[in-house]
Amino acid sequence: MSYGPDPFPPPPAQPAGLFTPQGPGYRPQAYGSPAAAAPTPVGPPPGLPRLRSSYRRLRRVMTLAALGYFVVFLLLTGYAPGLMETELVGGFTFGLVMGLLQFPVTFAAIIGYERSAVRTVDPLARDIRRAVEERGARGGAR
Repeated sequence: MSYGPDPFPPPPAQPAGLFTPQGPGYRPQAYGSPAAAAPTPVGPPPGLPRLRSSYRRLRRVMTLAALGYFVVFLLLTGYAPGLMETELVGGFTFGLVMGLLQFPVTFAAIIGYERSAVRTVDPLARDIRRAVEERGARGGAR
């Protein structure tokens, strides 16, 4: 039973040899000698593992600094309520002061992260970028 013309007809047949390697205009010698076409070894740049470990260490230290203070604050709030209710100066409690200090501690962790990244991670990344660009300029893999 036919329901009319096929809404998705097959593509028209292409002339034999037109788009195959044996078709008109195919010249393997135009692409250079086999030695020039030999693949260059591709792999990670030499300093990449060191960059990864340096970046990982930086993330862990600064994250633990910021979150560690907050976890201590939460633990003291839950397990030492008497200490947290201790009144300090001007009606401020120890818990309130610790809570308010969370902001400067977080900002200090951010500033420490940025300074440490500029000092340790960025130079490694710069060296790797230069090495990859030089490899590309020499005709190697990018």
